[in-house]
Amino acid sequence: MAGADGDDQILPFGRIKLDGIYPGWVSGHHLNPRLLASELAAALETLAPSNQTVQPLHVSVFTKGRSDRDIQITYGALTDYFEAAGNGRPAATISTSSGQIPANNIVVWRKWVESLVDEVTARAELAVGFAQPANDHGRLSIAFGGSAAAKLEPPTHLSGSAPIVLKTLQAQLRREGEETASEKLDEALTGRQRLEQENVELKAQLSIEKARSQQFMEEAENFRRESSDERRTRLELSESLLSMEERLEEVMALAEIMRVDNEFSPPELRLMVQCCRELSNDCSVDAVAEKGIGLREQVKRWLEKRVEKLAEIQIDRFATALTILSRKKGGAPSRNSRKKG
Repeated sequence: MAGADGDDQILPFGRIKLDGIYPGWVSGHHLNPRLLASELAAALETLAPSNQTVQPLHVSVFTKGRSDRDIQITYGALTDYFEAAGNGRPAATISTSSGQIPANNIVVWRKWVESLVDEVTARAELAVGFAQPANDHGRLSIAFGGSAAAKLEPPTHLSGSAPIVLKTLQAQLRREGEETASEKLDEALTGRQRLEQENVELKAQLSIEKARSQQFMEEAENFRRESSDERRTRLELSESLLSMEERLEEVMALAEIMRVDNEFSPPELRLMVQCCRELSNDCSVDAVAEKGIGLREQVKRWLEKRVEKLAEIQIDRFATALTILSRKKGGAPSRNSRKKG
C-alpha cells in the first residue's frame, strides 16, 4: 500500500491518481505539460481501438478504499482526458461504463504510464527537432516549458505521432537494434572462440589425464605383481624357516644326546651315533659300497679300537642299527654306483 492523497484514501501500491499525473509534469518534467499530454493522447490512439477496455491492472476505479474492476474504462476515454489537458482544459471527470466518474477516483499503474511517457517524450523531442529551424533557440524554449518573446511567431507544432517522426523513430530503433545485434553477434563469436579454446585446453588436459591414468594403472599392476612376488617369497621363506626350525630341533636333540655330561644320555647310544657318522661320513655315503667291506666287519674294526672288552652282542647291536640307517625306505642296502678298480 502507498501513502494517502487529498481525500485521505490510501492508494494501492504502485498506483497514482489520474488527476495527479498532469500536475506532476508541471513540476517534474522538462517538456511542456500540454505538449506532453497531447503526445500521450496521440500515443494512446495508436495502442488500441478507442472502444477497447484498458486492463484493470493498468487503470481502474478506486473509491472507499477499494478498487472496482467491474467498471470499465476505454482507451478512447483516456485519450479524450489527455487531449483536454493538452488543450489547456483538464477534465474533472472521465467517461466509464458507469458514466462520468471524477478523475480523482481513477488510479493508474505508475510504471505503465511512466513507460508511455518515456516513449512519447522521445517522440516529442524528435518532432521538435524536425519542426524547429536551426539555431532558433527562442522557439525551442517554448516546447521545453519556456516562454518566447512576443514578437516571435508561434512555433509550428509537429506531433510526435506524425508519420515522419514515427519513421525516424523506427529507423533509429532499427539502427539501435542492428547495433545491438552486431554487439551480440560479436559477443557470440567471442564466446564461441573462447569456448573452442577452452575445448582445446580441456582435450589437452584430458589427454594428459588419460596418460596419467594409464601410467597409474601400469604402476598399480607392477605393484600388484611385486606384492604377489613378495608375498610368495615371504611364504617360501616362512616355509624354509619352519623346515630349518624342525631340522634344528632334530640337531639340538642329537646334540643333547651327544653331550658327554648329560647323565640321561646312554654312553652306548653316543658311541653308536659316533660310529655311524664316521663310517658313513655323516650319513652321506653307503659305507658298504664305498669300502667294499661288510658293515658288521667295519663296525667290529671300529669298536675294537675304542672298546676294551668287546662283546659279540654289542657288535651285533651296532651292525643292526647301522644296517637300518644305511637302507633306503623299505628297500635293499644302498649300492655305490662307482666300480672299484
